[in-house]
Amino acid sequence: MEKTGTDTLSKQQPKTINIILAALGGEGGGVFTNWLIEVAEANNWLCQSTSLAGVAQRTGATIYYIELFPTQAKDDRKPVMSLFPSQGDIDIAVSSEIAETGRMLQRGFVTPDKTTLISSSHRVYGITEKSDLADGTMDSSTVVELANKYSRQFISFDMAELANKHNSVISSAMFGALAGANVLPFAKQSFSDVITNSGKMVATNLSVFEESYTQAQQIVAGDNPDRKTPQVEIFTPETAAATTAGFCLPSATSEKGALLLERLKCDFPVSTHELIHQGLIRVLDYQDFAYATQYLDELSEVLALDTGAEQYKLTTITARYLALWMSFEDIPRVAQLKVRATRMSEIRTEVKAAEGQIIHVTEFFRPRAEEICAILPRALGSAMLSNRWSRRLIELFAGGKKLRTDSLVVYLVLRTMGSFKHIRRYSLGYHHEMKLIRGWLYQIKEQVAANPQVALEIALCGRLVKGYGGTRERTSKQVSVICQNASANECISAEYIAKLRTAAMADDTNEAFYTILTES
Repeated sequence: MEKTGTDTLSKQQPKTINIILAALGGEGGGVFTNWLIEVAEANNWLCQSTSLAGVAQRTGATIYYIELFPTQAKDDRKPVMSLFPSQGDIDIAVSSEIAETGRMLQRGFVTPDKTTLISSSHRVYGITEKSDLADGTMDSSTVVELANKYSRQFISFDMAELANKHNSVISSAMFGALAGANVLPFAKQSFSDVITNSGKMVATNLSVFEESYTQAQQIVAGDNPDRKTPQVEIFTPETAAATTAGFCLPSATSEKGALLLERLKCDFPVSTHELIHQGLIRVLDYQDFAYATQYLDELSEVLALDTGAEQYKLTTITARYLALWMSFEDIPRVAQLKVRATRMSEIRTEVKAAEGQIIHVTEFFRPRAEEICAILPRALGSAMLSNRWSRRLIELFAGGKKLRTDSLVVYLVLRTMGSFKHIRRYSLGYHHEMKLIRGWLYQIKEQVAANPQVALEIALCGRLVKGYGGTRERTSKQVSVICQNASANECISAEYIAKLRTAAMADDTNEAFYTILTES
């Protein structure tokens, strides 16, 4: 069949190379785009780019879209390029993190016959993952499996680790991976020249670029030792009783520490040592030696009733959630964490501040009247909360506050508030939390003899208690309601408690939870 002139023209007409990049805020997505534009222009290619503003900073990526087109020496006509990526029309997709790779796949930007997919294999947990009531973490292995299946070529390794090793930004690692993927008709020297001509962090960015280029080349050649995505182990309630093989209690660094470790070693089974040891570290940091002793006292009573099933699973799970609950976040705890030297060091590392460089840190606080009264002596705090006029006065100091913790005045105020932990045992908040904790522990101990499985399910309800403010109030009440139901119903089943616990984590409105309660 004879081809028409139009068919012949379409065969010969060059097409654009369509590239999409997804990067989080602060990762240099704009720098990457500008570098690529400079590479294209240096090779006499036409280029058009646009950025599709997303919700950056850990809740989603900003999308950068680039189209490249070779300049035709004998044709002055300019091509018509798109400003927006189209599904099924992407030649190269680059993402700075594996979850963003999943979003690209979900949106149809990756196709098996066309798209080379380049991604860093590390994880940056999103807001939705962190705020989920249960376990909202994304399964990275599923994304990797889909990426291999639905892309023409998948190039992935830990670019964040590479950038951090050289104290650089991930954009230079992504740039090196793109150059090493051999999917653009430009020489390696064109890419490295752009970095050199930028005049900014040249040596650092070039070292990252070179190493990333090499790793991408190894993958293309089928010889990459770092092809597997790192597996992240998530500690779940189902695995709470399992301990790390070969765990041994460390040596004490103080006299009181020696007393706690000796008691742990002598009074508790080996299978519980690791988790209780972590609990001791937490409550010691939160309060003091007496509080850590109190923690062991409470666990001793549970252990005395534990049947020993599944390597003392009941004691282990209780130890985990008791430590978390006993270290509840009140104003002294928040203040203590905000001004720690280690935290300031972490902030400097995250923003890549140079030695001696001054940084400014603004913290956001939103205390309610309840949190303010919680640090007052029990009687006073309770009276002020119940009085309409005093409550209105307190609410003048509540609400959103932005405080500069790098300023001396705010720093000293927070240090002073952090020292209130020494009078915490006399506060309204402490008495309220301990009342809830003892109610939960009481039900665990009450149920062990009659039905150990019910006791275990009640212990697992400690998982519900989380957050602060309204979230803390709601989740604590859920545990109290479950304990009240267990106390009032001698025939309550473990399955019913598990069902209530699942419903409690289904939403933050309590709708599913109270639906189960009313149906029973």
